[in-house]
Amino acid sequence: MTIVNELGLHARPAAKIATAAQRFDADIFLEKDGQEVNARDLLEVLALDCPQGTRLVLRSRGPQAREAATFIASLFARKFEEI
Repeated sequence: MTIVNELGLHARPAAKIATAAQRFDADIFLEKDGQEVNARDLLEVLALDCPQGTRLVLRSRGPQAREAATFIASLFARKFEEI
């Protein structure tokens, strides 16, 4: 996935990812340049330091892995509902 938001992955979209990840029975990870973080942890997601144009890999496993990945990918596709 690519960060297309002008301000990058700042606190608001990172919080949306963490909140969404906590709703699913799945382990969800984001990876940037070989650094993998738990998507449920807001501070870890922010620590990835993702300006506009950053490419991330989303990994999930568990009973609701597919649903979680689909939902989180939709957040990226909708630009986290930021204008």
